[in-house]
Amino acid sequence: MKILLTGATGLLGRQFIANLSSQYEIYGIGRNQKIGQELTEKYPVHFIAMDLAKMTPADQKKLVDLAPDMIIHAAARSEYWGPKEWFEEANVVGTKNMLAVGQQADVQRFIQISSPSIYFRYETAQNVTETYPLPTVFANEYARTKAEADELVRQSGLPYIILRPRAIFGPHDETILKPLLERNAQGGIPMPTKGKQQWVDVTNVDNVVEAIRLSVETNNPDAINQAYNITNGDPRRMYDLLEMLTQQLGVPLKFKAIPFRLLYWVGYLDEVFHRHFKKDQEPLLTRYVASVLGRTQTLSIKKAQDLLHYQPVKTVEEGIKEFVDANQQG
Repeated sequence: MKILLTGATGLLGRQFIANLSSQYEIYGIGRNQKIGQELTEKYPVHFIAMDLAKMTPADQKKLVDLAPDMIIHAAARSEYWGPKEWFEEANVVGTKNMLAVGQQADVQRFIQISSPSIYFRYETAQNVTETYPLPTVFANEYARTKAEADELVRQSGLPYIILRPRAIFGPHDETILKPLLERNAQGGIPMPTKGKQQWVDVTNVDNVVEAIRLSVETNNPDAINQAYNITNGDPRRMYDLLEMLTQQLGVPLKFKAIPFRLLYWVGYLDEVFHRHFKKDQEPLLTRYVASVLGRTQTLSIKKAQDLLHYQPVKTVEEGIKEFVDANQQG
C-alpha cells in the first residue's frame, strides 16, 4: 500500500510514520526539512519538502506520478488566532491542491484529518455527535476553514473518510499540554472552579494513528464517505488531567480561579485590543480559549466504534507518561 501523507513533520504525521512505516510505503510531505531528514534516517520513509498552498503544476505532477493508493491529509494550520489568509492558504488551498492530486491519481481513498473545533459554540456541550448542528459563525478562522475543507472533500467525488480527533497530545506535543504548562509556570492557569467542574475529552496521538489505520484498512462500505469523532473515549475533569501532569513533572499546580463570565469578557477585550492595536501579536486570552478552559466539552465516538471498529489503544495515563518522559529528556 502506497500512502501519500501530508503534515509528515507534525505531531500526528511523525507518529504515523513511527508506528506504520514498516507496514506501508509512505511518502511524507512537509515543510520542516530538518525533521524530514531525521525521519528518513530513522524510518523507511520518503520525504518530500513542499508547501501545499504554493503547489506548482510540476509539484502536482510529481505527486500524481507517485501513483499513491491513498492520501492522508494531516497538514493544517491549527492556531486559535491569526490572519484569515494564513488559514485560507493552509487549510483550504492546501486541501484543494491535494484533492486535485487525488483526483488525477485516482486514489482509492482520501482521509481528511479535520477537527471538532467546527462544532464549537462557546457553551457546554456533552456527548456531541457528528450530526451536531454547525454554528452559523465559527469560533475562529481555524474552525471556519476546517469546515470549508471538509465540504471540499465531500464534494470532490473521491471516496473519503473524515476524522475529527479532539485535543491530540503526545511526545512531540506543542499545542495542548505544553501551553498549559507554560501558563502554570507563569503564575497559574486561569480557570473557573480550578477545573473541578469542567470535563474534557483528549486523544493520545497513538489513538489517532489507530483511527487512521482503520480508515485505510476498512472494507466496510458503510464506513466510507463518513465523518467520525475520535477521542480516548475517557472524559476527565480538567483538574484531574492537570494534576496528573504536574505531579509527574514534579511541579506545583497553580490556578487563577476566575469566574467564567469574567474570563470570557477578558478574552473578548483582549481580542479587540489585538485586532486593532497589536495585529502582529497573539492575544494571551480569547473567548475560544476561555470557553475551552471554562466549559465541559465531550464527544461521542460511538459511530467510529460501530463502523470503523475503533477502540483506543493507549490510555490517558500512558499518554501523559510518554509526554512527561519526552519533556524531561529534552
